[in-house]
Amino acid sequence: MNFIRFFLIITILMFSSFAARAQTDSSDPVGDFFSMLRPPDIQLPHIDIVPFWTDDLKRARGAYADGDYQQAAVYFRKSSEDGNMVADWYLGHMYRLGQGVPMDQASAYSYYSRVAENFDPDEPDKNRLRIMVDAQLRVADYLRTGIRGADLKANPQSAARTYLRIATSYAHPRALYGLGTMSIEGEGMTKNPSQGLKWLNAAVRKHSPDAAAYLGELYRTGSYVHQDDTRALMWYIIAAQSAVRSESPIIFSKLNNLRASSTEEVRLEAEARARVWSEQNPVRAGE
Repeated sequence: MNFIRFFLIITILMFSSFAARAQTDSSDPVGDFFSMLRPPDIQLPHIDIVPFWTDDLKRARGAYADGDYQQAAVYFRKSSEDGNMVADWYLGHMYRLGQGVPMDQASAYSYYSRVAENFDPDEPDKNRLRIMVDAQLRVADYLRTGIRGADLKANPQSAARTYLRIATSYAHPRALYGLGTMSIEGEGMTKNPSQGLKWLNAAVRKHSPDAAAYLGELYRTGSYVHQDDTRALMWYIIAAQSAVRSESPIIFSKLNNLRASSTEEVRLEAEARARVWSEQNPVRAGE
């Protein structure tokens, strides 16, 4: 009898487990509703509690894509008030560039800082991780120089630490570029031109237009490298290939000036070298 009772108990438990699993796996809305009633995962970062693409954020992104920056700012502010870091990141850009709002670097720094404070290296969403990393770099850019007229003094040592962390963790081209220039100029760290050139070369392999233009300027002037007009023009050609004209007009202006002042032999050689370099260093997906 004990064996039979034991067998019946096991059978009932197995049947109950199967029924519960079947209910959870079904499309029954009642079953789905109760399956959602679970304690929140306390390991999740606070940012996940805030909806990622809210209606206001979708409207803001649409208006921004259409160039209606004033309307975009209205919706982004609403999302920002709800604690959405994507809205904060966009507002940082808009205040930095003066898009739909007065250009205000102190406000841009404030919005970027809010995003940077939520930085989580274990963030599973790649888009949010990119935004967090970008915000960290924007904050470092401001700390490197300070903000004139605002209560933010330059702290290049702090900026260098951020660049180093982002460079070694993500090989981010802007972080590599920042480390390269600061090493060469001895800004926030011991001056080390040879190490700076290594950082810059790593940055150009990640297609940093600023790093390529900086190398072009070094070869043009002969600073820390042997003066070479061909290499100077080559690096400016490479810089222009990955630069956006509206964001980096100086690169294109200097490229045009170098081309105009160079001999035909130098131009042809520089263009050939730039073409070979680009073939050997193609842009990879995700860069």
